[in-house]
Amino acid sequence: MKWPIMDAKDVISYIHTDMDKKYRPQDETECHAAILKDWMRNDAVLPEQDVDVLRLKYDDAYMGSYENGFHDLCFRQDLFFRYVEQAGQGEEDVYFSINSFWNTKRTEANIRHLNAFAIDYDYYKISEYADLSPAEMYQQHIKPSLVIDPTFVIDSGRGLYCIYCIEHAPYTCTGLYKAIYSKLVESQERFGADPKAMLTTQVIRVPGSINSRSGRTVAVLEAKDQRYTLSELAHQFLPYTRQQVRDYKREKAKAAFGQAKKAAAGKRKANRYQSELAELESDLIALISMRNDVGITDGYREVLLYLYWERAAKTKMEEESITKKILWLNSLFTMPLTEKEALSRCRPAQNYRFLTAREKMMRKLGVTDEEQGKLKFLVNRTLRDSLRQAKSRKKARIKHKGRTAAQEARYNRRCALLKGLDQGLDLQALSQSLGVTKKTLRNDCKYILSHHAEFAAVIKAIKQALRHTIKTLRAEETHSDYIDEEYPNYQQIDYFIRR
Repeated sequence: MKWPIMDAKDVISYIHTDMDKKYRPQDETECHAAILKDWMRNDAVLPEQDVDVLRLKYDDAYMGSYENGFHDLCFRQDLFFRYVEQAGQGEEDVYFSINSFWNTKRTEANIRHLNAFAIDYDYYKISEYADLSPAEMYQQHIKPSLVIDPTFVIDSGRGLYCIYCIEHAPYTCTGLYKAIYSKLVESQERFGADPKAMLTTQVIRVPGSINSRSGRTVAVLEAKDQRYTLSELAHQFLPYTRQQVRDYKREKAKAAFGQAKKAAAGKRKANRYQSELAELESDLIALISMRNDVGITDGYREVLLYLYWERAAKTKMEEESITKKILWLNSLFTMPLTEKEALSRCRPAQNYRFLTAREKMMRKLGVTDEEQGKLKFLVNRTLRDSLRQAKSRKKARIKHKGRTAAQEARYNRRCALLKGLDQGLDLQALSQSLGVTKKTLRNDCKYILSHHAEFAAVIKAIKQALRHTIKTLRAEETHSDYIDEEYPNYQQIDYFIRR
């Protein structure tokens, strides 16, 4: 249904029809909408309340990044419509927000109600349409291209606004709102629709105000009693159904998981190469030392340097670092190669996909059984399994109740912390005796409080020692106050830790 010519208050009250909407009877939250203009201009109507006018004029921090008084202020419904009505009587360059906010800050995080989409046409920047009036541009070009009719068509003084009002939509629909907004503007870009003017915090000119650039009044060209739901607009403008979007997200998540898994596998492989290179380097140094001792000076030098170079290149070590390592290994030989020979003869022809196998390396270097006894990497499978088992047994010996060496050290420190607190020592003294910071001991205290069952044996021993001491002192008829002060019980320790 078409309406007669409407003034600013009629248009904006239709857009902001839900400003007083409350979700619950006891809800006291009020919507705010923004007015953007130069509040310091002589003909501007200044705010009557809720705004510190002097701060607005003189405090740069209050003004934010705006200059010369041009600033947005958010108001409750009554004040908002009052300023809209005043601006619609011919003020210059006054804008209002199409959506409303929880509070007095015009930010996306504070959006409360999504009310409309406003497409801003700067068609005058396109030479083909520059000579047309807004009404001619809309009737001849824009209107035939629209698949649904806008609620309002407004002459902005130079360009056009096409406004699509929507049924009440809360801030939780912001993602869908943005997607539809983007498609709406994209479909009209050939007519000068501004892709930068599609924010959730978007402001447009107040009908009846003056566009100072052209000197013309912002006027309503067409108005209809028409609202749309976000679902209707999504069905019309978005290319995918909700199920397709869900399927896409699911596939994307799977792909991301697969990539993360592949990256983790690559990282583990790189770490293994680094570890193997370190073991190989240690073995090569030991092999050179053993052969220098028995007088073997040549026959294996080029092969040894080549094998190290091949492994180092596979770990993506920088060429300069590899060169330094090769020259250093070469210097360990009793009769080293010249620098030119070491860097030319021993360089791999290319970065091969597969590395020389361990057994083949041993054959090329001629590693004997006696030499294998002093090596870790260049050993046969039987000896390698034996070394692995020995390492496992050593690790098992280190472990205590499922703890590694580092965990055991932390456990012992925390036990010492408990015993020290029982003796009345403070964190400063304990940090010096244990060689750690007070922050570390505070974290230990938190851990003890949340995992006290882990320290049950230590706490029990402390309590038994405490009981024995109390019995001894009572036998000597020592005053109980002295006992409590000198030997605090575990509840006192617990209080000290919590403090």
